[in-house]
Amino acid sequence: MNVTKNAKYQKLLRIGQAITQSRPIEYLGNHKKNFAIAAIVIFFVFIGYYISSHPEILQSISRINFANIMLIITAYSCLTLTTAGIIYATIRLCNKTLPPKDSLLLTIYSSIINFFGPMQSGPAARAIYLKRKIGLRIRDYTYAMFFYYFVYGAINTSLLFIGNLPWLSLIGMIIAITTTVMGAKRLNLNPFRKYIFYIFILTAIQAIFMILIYAIELNAINPLAHYSLAQTAIYTGGANLAMFVSLTPGAIGFRETFLILSQSLHHIPLASIIVAGIIDRAIYVIFLALLFLISSTLHLKNMFINKK
Repeated sequence: MNVTKNAKYQKLLRIGQAITQSRPIEYLGNHKKNFAIAAIVIFFVFIGYYISSHPEILQSISRINFANIMLIITAYSCLTLTTAGIIYATIRLCNKTLPPKDSLLLTIYSSIINFFGPMQSGPAARAIYLKRKIGLRIRDYTYAMFFYYFVYGAINTSLLFIGNLPWLSLIGMIIAITTTVMGAKRLNLNPFRKYIFYIFILTAIQAIFMILIYAIELNAINPLAHYSLAQTAIYTGGANLAMFVSLTPGAIGFRETFLILSQSLHHIPLASIIVAGIIDRAIYVIFLALLFLISSTLHLKNMFINKK
């Protein structure tokens, strides 16, 4: 039994290594800084030109009021808690443990790094921290995160078709759940099966909070449009999938590209996409600053108490 399990594990390792060491991934890794700078420059040139050609965009931005901002910050707070839960579950999936408070602080700091850093800097920072803190091998954490990315991709891809092809969304979710169950059995992860489902459920809750955030932003900047829940869900799916190619801080330019490519599905105009993107990032930066201030205060307080 152990021989079979080890053979399956070695096979997964070979597949993972083949992907990470492939020429496209290697080339992208070696030139990611240049790609990121080029993408940011192109994006800001486009935004500058578009705003100068459509000055009414500034009026749309001014429609966001204090109540909208507080609702969005509250939703992002809930989103951070679900992310902390996912991090805790992925650590437990690797047969390690981290106190919930440390998991929350790690989530906060890695979220800040992930926003301002290129690619997925946050998970990389978490992997390094967990190796030093609890001896979790980077390889094990990476494969656990691959499972999360699979779930994340399956849920958000399903959202893309919830309006026009709801049956396809349903099939996608069934395939994702079935793959999860079969994977747990084949890899003999039954003792940790509950953490696999924790990741699945919390990722679904994440998507719900993101739908809420985008719904607030889109309907605030264009109250007469009355965007439906299905439209917002499709918009959310397209925006979230940009995470897989986010070379730039906050996926600047890439999120808008994904939303434009999926425009035939959600039917939200380009002006709303641009305005919502500007507002969302501005509020998220404020939210990250508040998180950093709160977490730093708590951390310093704990250090002072420990010294005393």
